[in-house]
Amino acid sequence: MEKTILTLVRHGETEWNVAGRLQGFQNSPLTGHGRRQVEMLSEALSHRSFDAIYSSDQGRAVETAHIINRYHSLEIHTDPSLRERNFGVMEGLTLEEIKEKYPDVYHGYLQRKADYQVPEGESLIRLNERVTKGLNKIVNDHPSQRILIIAHGGVLDCTMRMIFNYPLDIRRNFRIQNAAINTFHIYGSVWNLAEWGNTDHFRGIRSLNEFN
Repeated sequence: MEKTILTLVRHGETEWNVAGRLQGFQNSPLTGHGRRQVEMLSEALSHRSFDAIYSSDQGRAVETAHIINRYHSLEIHTDPSLRERNFGVMEGLTLEEIKEKYPDVYHGYLQRKADYQVPEGESLIRLNERVTKGLNKIVNDHPSQRILIIAHGGVLDCTMRMIFNYPLDIRRNFRIQNAAINTFHIYGSVWNLAEWGNTDHFRGIRSLNEFN
């Protein structure tokens, strides 16, 4: 059976990543350091061929996608199913600010109950349904091709949980870093992890881990 190869990367470091603020459906621009990360990432990916490039429609992912695409000159398909989790009233705030302003929401969020819906946001169940449906549609639309997707920590988290049947309500035990390379080989409906958290291209510069 022929395989589809999916390379999935998180956007470069943003200003709110550095400040520890939840971004969700809101956006903050890449930092200078984040753009350097993506430049290094784009150079590493220039040695790989792709048939299609998809991106979350959020600014930080689109900016990352355009930098990477300089070496590929493909159409960038933006897809809202690849967005980060909608964190509702918590967006733009640090955990300490959430704890002070919305103590009930803070405790609900930290308990990581899969069906807990952040006010004005979405639950982990809803996030997971949106992301897995979107990813599987993209893969089904490009059988036996090489696909590059630029998205967010929540999307990568859902992908790993889907593959390894890892419960949504358990904190992950793997890292999700800005602009790292993650690759999956897909045979029909079977997904296999081929590469995770590859940051060799950074040559010693930092890469932040996503919130759990």
